[in-house]
Amino acid sequence: MSDEPITVGGPLIVDTDQLRVLATELGSLELDLRGILATTAALDRTVPLRSSWAAPWRHGPSTDDAWSPAPGERDLADAVRLLTAALRRAERLRESVELSAEGYALTEHTAERLAQELSARFGWAFGLVLPLVAVHLLPVVLGLGGALAAVIGLLPDRQRRALFAALPGWARKHSTALTDPRTVAFVRMLVMSVDDVGAGLLRLPPDLARALGDEGLGLAGLDTSAAAVAVLIGAGASLKGDEVSLAAAEPQAVRAPSGYEDRAARIPDGAAQVRIDRYRDEGRPDRFEVYIGGTHDFSLTAGDDPWDMTSNIDALAGAPSASLRAVEEAMDAAGIEPSSPVMFDGYSQGGLLAAQLAASGDYNVAGLYTLGAPAAQVEVPHDIPWVALEHTDDLVPALGGTWTTSEPILVRRELYVGVPVPTEVAFPAHQLDAYRQTARLADGSDDPRLTEALGRFTTLCGPATAVESTRYLARRLPDGG
Repeated sequence: MSDEPITVGGPLIVDTDQLRVLATELGSLELDLRGILATTAALDRTVPLRSSWAAPWRHGPSTDDAWSPAPGERDLADAVRLLTAALRRAERLRESVELSAEGYALTEHTAERLAQELSARFGWAFGLVLPLVAVHLLPVVLGLGGALAAVIGLLPDRQRRALFAALPGWARKHSTALTDPRTVAFVRMLVMSVDDVGAGLLRLPPDLARALGDEGLGLAGLDTSAAAVAVLIGAGASLKGDEVSLAAAEPQAVRAPSGYEDRAARIPDGAAQVRIDRYRDEGRPDRFEVYIGGTHDFSLTAGDDPWDMTSNIDALAGAPSASLRAVEEAMDAAGIEPSSPVMFDGYSQGGLLAAQLAASGDYNVAGLYTLGAPAAQVEVPHDIPWVALEHTDDLVPALGGTWTTSEPILVRRELYVGVPVPTEVAFPAHQLDAYRQTARLADGSDDPRLTEALGRFTTLCGPATAVESTRYLARRLPDGG
């Protein structure tokens, strides 16, 4: 696994962590130089202008030397001159570093916008010619697709589940290609172009398609595409909303979290999918922190576990998923009211749910922290501090498209640089353990934005006289249950 440094920025990662740290350090150097310069200048003013003139005979100087500055005065004057020059250079260097960061930001923003625009236009053109292509390919598509659908539809439920369960094995076999950052970038653009293909298919003018899409009115975009996929694969039943049952473990006394890694370590990774910590303190209302785990079941058939692929598709479609319902019921059972200060932490599907809960307007949200979440299209209010961890070789966040509406602090890192991609697990760059390591790097960063966000997170939970943690296990009820 790579030890490459993280980069920190806005929705478009353009300025490195090192640049920001350098600018901050130069700012601190400026303050120090100003202080030293002020002290030195004041000392220079307190020294008599002709300190050697008062008693020149004591040192035996010549008559001309009696009117020249003493060596101490010359040293002070030189120090003031050198400090002034150093201060000006530090100011110019800091300004240059900040301008460089802004220049990189503008360049990358322009490049990504152009790439997205080209992708959208290509998608629209593809949709425009799709009927013509389909005329020639229709017999083949109907033959192969119909045969495949028939085979899958005729399979017993157990064998159909086994077929879907084999998908992770395929992903492991092709992990090198799926973990390539170029594949991730392509998928991100492809996701954002699905609605443009539909617009071209419907013969909508490009300007109208853009106005209706993700960056316009938002009437057609990732959510509508996900809803269509849900119907096509037979997950549409879950769009009606699934009922769940909830079981709570015994509350445990814990300590408050200390940083990003500590919070990442508290995200559930076992059977229970939700953890809720309650912070108690005399004279203050109870505060809460909700931790939401990632997908458990990768089957496309709805099963007992609400954290499955059908809930993923429902969530991407903007529909109430069974997993979202489970989190809401867990919050209700924990005593979280609309006015209760609450922070959401989530990984993968849990991060998408956390963003949706923060964006719902139903809660008094104090912070949001997501890891590997496909949540780029969730419109979280900009006044909510949001730190989002992404691996540039992780395919899952790319399924959320590009960041067009929200402005989180993005912490990005390429996990496998110059090292073999493991094949023991599917999507190795998406593993929670890997994100916990990236969270440790975020804790060690001197970037002021990360420090400020962590300070706001800490304000929620501390100081607390008692912290109580409860885990919740959710199960999907049968139809009509």
